[in-house]
Amino acid sequence: MTARAPDSLERLSHADLIGVVRELIGEVGRLRAENEKLGFALKELKAEHQAVKDELARLKNLPPRPPQKPSGMDKATERGGSGGDKSGEGEKSRRRRGSQLDKLTIGATVVVTAKAPAGSRRKGYEEIVVQDLSLSPL
Repeated sequence: MTARAPDSLERLSHADLIGVVRELIGEVGRLRAENEKLGFALKELKAEHQAVKDELARLKNLPPRPPQKPSGMDKATERGGSGGDKSGEGEKSRRRRGSQLDKLTIGATVVVTAKAPAGSRRKGYEEIVVQDLSLSPL
């Protein structure tokens, strides 16, 4: 931009204002181009830095980096949904949630009684469900 800096824009004529706006548009275009070049340079430097880090890890006999998998956030954004576990329109998630004890069929109930050691006190009990119990002699 040129060195002329007026005290007030109201004092400029219409033609001078057009000239100032054109200079500003040119400056914005130049800054955008410079920003784009710097963005590309930054990407190259990040890739080079990662390559150097990987080489250093290899020389130190460290394990390699795990593969980076996409997070899936882009898919949810493109779909336009609010997220959740719905895999399409009107479909519910196939992921199971909550306790499955309500659906179990209890085949047998066994109460195990044991004599408490001397000096112990009763603190209550807790019911447990054991599935696929296998007992065999040694």
